[in-house]
Amino acid sequence: MMKKVKLLLLGVTMIVAWSCSTTMNYTWTNEGYQGRKYDKILVVVEAKTPQGRINSESAIVDRLQAEGITASNSIQVFPFNENNHELTEEEIENRIQSGGYDGVLITSLVDASSRDVREGGGTYMQPVSYRYGRYIRTGYVHLQEPEYYRQEKTYVMETRFFDVAEKATKESVVWSGQSELTDPSSVDSAAKSYSKKLVKTLLDSGIIKLYMFNNK
Repeated sequence: MMKKVKLLLLGVTMIVAWSCSTTMNYTWTNEGYQGRKYDKILVVVEAKTPQGRINSESAIVDRLQAEGITASNSIQVFPFNENNHELTEEEIENRIQSGGYDGVLITSLVDASSRDVREGGGTYMQPVSYRYGRYIRTGYVHLQEPEYYRQEKTYVMETRFFDVAEKATKESVVWSGQSELTDPSSVDSAAKSYSKKLVKTLLDSGIIKLYMFNNK
């Protein structure tokens, strides 16, 4: 499993892009995995900038904590000033284990595309007034909206969840989900929207189970 974690952590730097209309379009669960309660989850988001990583990881951490799940971002585990490409699998595994994590949640960009979209070109009615003798009449004229093209960008984000405590599932991802994001605008508000949908999906599907009354 740690080899797969390393590939995600140390791979090509990804651009974090979010959309307020985020939905989990596709999900997959490892056969036989029934879900369980987790004591501490490490959240990792591959980002182009340090601030983007902080904001995106914090949005997911905040949502997990709001549900009574202990979670933290990866800043202390994998600092910005460190060359992650030089870390060995053993070093990565030791850091995760020494931090007391039994689950690792990793989000990254897996695809990006763009296309030209035509907008405008419709017609609308505009009222006009004119004088007819002593009277003022109101009529309507049809006007044509200008037509233009804009570039629509679509990103596919993927989140993978690793169970790093259960021996039976230690060598594999137990769950993954993909979300198609179109024309992201505000990073902060969109990250919160994505994290809300992500955590809801994980809980509703039973991938992560809650402790009753949040009492561990």
